[in-house]
Amino acid sequence: MKRILIVKTTSMGDVIHALPVLNDIHVHNPTVQIDWMVEEPFADLVRGNRHVNEVVSVNVRQWRKLGIGHTWRQWKQLKAQLVDREYDAVIDLQGLLKSALLACAARGTRMGPGFSYAKEGVASLFYRKRAGWDPQAHAVERLRELAADLLNYRLTGKPVFYDIHPRKVLTAIPRGTEIWFLHATARDEKKWPLVKWRELAHRFSDLGYAVKLPWGSEAERLQAQRIADGIAHVEVLPGMPLGALRIRMEDAGLVIGVDTGITHLAAAHYLPMVALFFATPAWRFAPRFNPHAISLGDVGHEPAVGEVFEAATRLLRGNKL
Repeated sequence: MKRILIVKTTSMGDVIHALPVLNDIHVHNPTVQIDWMVEEPFADLVRGNRHVNEVVSVNVRQWRKLGIGHTWRQWKQLKAQLVDREYDAVIDLQGLLKSALLACAARGTRMGPGFSYAKEGVASLFYRKRAGWDPQAHAVERLRELAADLLNYRLTGKPVFYDIHPRKVLTAIPRGTEIWFLHATARDEKKWPLVKWRELAHRFSDLGYAVKLPWGSEAERLQAQRIADGIAHVEVLPGMPLGALRIRMEDAGLVIGVDTGITHLAAAHYLPMVALFFATPAWRFAPRFNPHAISLGDVGHEPAVGEVFEAATRLLRGNKL
């Protein structure tokens, strides 16, 4: 194969979980060119991977707001943009009717999850080749298995997201170092209570750490401000695009986050972290591939502040166990 198009447009966490597919394909075929179709807000996350040849950005969320007529015109423009490209494979890793229709804008053999694996079974009708995964596999491994089956190669090694390697030894993190609270999520059931974030912020502030609060929307900025209000050494970061945020986050010595896109981005950078899962299954989404991550909670079990603080303190001491 000479050229492949991956279709994985959203959401942020899902896009990050799919990034290891790029390295897997290049291990199997180092000369292949891979393009990636993705929603514009997440395009910088894909551009950060050296195996991407070209990013094809779309803005379906915005298209829909302007009606079906506008969406149809934008789809035709997308098709015209891709008309001169011949792909050996167009791989839909999303498994939605929306993503299957986007894949139809490109020329090439369409592939994707089978009927019982696709998020929307009807999407599988648009693929000429279908595959699946182990239903007990982690979200990252599901996508790796799907791509490997579709392109007929064997998986080797651990998932690789960017040109970043986990540090072999976790050393103590000195006071004054940044600790990021990844508090923001679009789903209310994933939110850790504000009072718990504030109590945790007080504890780290008293120890002399610099707590940083990123945000992505006005509602999230206001939430960050409520967490920081009146607590020393706690700062609400300025708004920034995801590409800049990804670089800025490298200054973090430790991150604590709920099941949200930025938490998965931090995990892909192998940052020391405490990940909180209580609305989604930890076995499927916890960052097990990050050797310096501790995951707490599970569906129906919301971690207590003391539990989170104790786990974070172990990481600050350089001792995960």
